[in-house]
Amino acid sequence: MPPERGPAGGAVQPARAHTSARRQLVGQHTQKAGLGFIQPPTPTAMRPIKTVIMSSLDGGVGKTTLASVLSVAKGYVLLIDADWEKADVSQLFRAPRKPGWLSPFIDGQKPYIHRVNPMLYVVPGYEAMELYQKYGEDVTGSFAEALLEWVEHLPRYVSSLRIPVDAVVIDTPAALNLNLLSKLQSMGVFILFMSDRRLISRISDVKAEHYRRYMAYASLVVVNMVEKDEVKIARKMAPVVLKRVKINEYYGESVAGAVLRDKENKKAVDTVITRIKTA
Repeated sequence: MPPERGPAGGAVQPARAHTSARRQLVGQHTQKAGLGFIQPPTPTAMRPIKTVIMSSLDGGVGKTTLASVLSVAKGYVLLIDADWEKADVSQLFRAPRKPGWLSPFIDGQKPYIHRVNPMLYVVPGYEAMELYQKYGEDVTGSFAEALLEWVEHLPRYVSSLRIPVDAVVIDTPAALNLNLLSKLQSMGVFILFMSDRRLISRISDVKAEHYRRYMAYASLVVVNMVEKDEVKIARKMAPVVLKRVKINEYYGESVAGAVLRDKENKKAVDTVITRIKTA
């Protein structure tokens, strides 16, 4: 059996490497960095939110695309770009290069909230991407710890913001560590697992076992980018199926529009939103 995958797809790093990475990441700000800036809201100000984690085993399955589509279609969403390998959400929605979700752990700065429209806001992830490009797998353990801390504090954080948000969608890299997924599941997070047509293709027993392990933590499984003649087969594997569509303009709201113009895709996205709301 292959080694367990790490938070961004690599092998799990030893605890010593994670400790070193943590020090490297936060530098001299260990004591003051983090989410301590979030003020506890009054009991009447606290409001329930749904937290959705986008997960996948493989890259290139359209995870970021669906995160964008869901956020646009549902509305009242705070979309956090925690895909430290690419930060595609930040770029799709033209978020400026300002402090993002990781900034409180680096230099103590509050994250910038990018307003896409009155019902959609984005927290960028450029710093995380730059650190990952510089240090690689050595920092992914620290990123995972920061992500867990964010999820824990999201209800307080959202309540402290004066924006109309009742759901948080978090985009992440492919192949998150299974221990991280287990912790997120125990925290009540809605884990949306995505695959593409590879899930319905002939795959090895080893690959099938990997899919099984990741899907075990999923609140919902979505198969994306299937061809029209594969839809029936895909629906036997997953409750939600999205067809491949042509996307001409790679801007968040344009991407969402291209996906949602297809009636079957629109129905599938509505199903996902309903499942999130009722979870």
